[in-house]
Amino acid sequence: MWIRRSAKGSGRNPSFDEEAVQHLPALFDTALRLCGSEADAQDLTHDTYVRALAAADRYEQRTSLRAWLLTILHNLFRTRRRDQSRHPEVELVEEALPPEPSPEPVQWKAVTPAQLDAAIQELPLKLREVVVLRDLQGLSYREISQVLDVPAGTVMSRLHRGRLALKEALLPRTEDVAPGGDRRDVK
Repeated sequence: MWIRRSAKGSGRNPSFDEEAVQHLPALFDTALRLCGSEADAQDLTHDTYVRALAAADRYEQRTSLRAWLLTILHNLFRTRRRDQSRHPEVELVEEALPPEPSPEPVQWKAVTPAQLDAAIQELPLKLREVVVLRDLQGLSYREISQVLDVPAGTVMSRLHRGRLALKEALLPRTEDVAPGGDRRDVK
């Protein structure tokens, strides 16, 4: 109901609002994977939608609305990260917890969504962005290139490195030490 009222009052096309709302789950999913916090993801998704509504007159219908919305989300995310790095919050930690033991090697079918999300959060931001946009949101290389404002070759390179990092995090290799200290893979 809020969407229709805002559309009537602003002169925007209500069909734009309705079409943009259909992409909210994908925006939230992407925001959650980028932010790592549900509250931050909700804020980022909300701010993305508000910004998109304000800029609806600049949207070109020949382009993908989903990619356009993800571009806005990505730009807002980067701005927030930049602002946070300029004004970091200081957290006091009384004592460090001991590290958890390394998990045993697992098979792909045994990897849970929570494990995948945790591994994605551990990726460096540049790799995480590409993996989320390609493997989880299904954007093409060209669309990712537009969203991130990088060449398509860079997208492919980051995707390759991101997938390798995920594989290493989720499926640690079983290695054996050969005589003489050389490492060899056990099959």
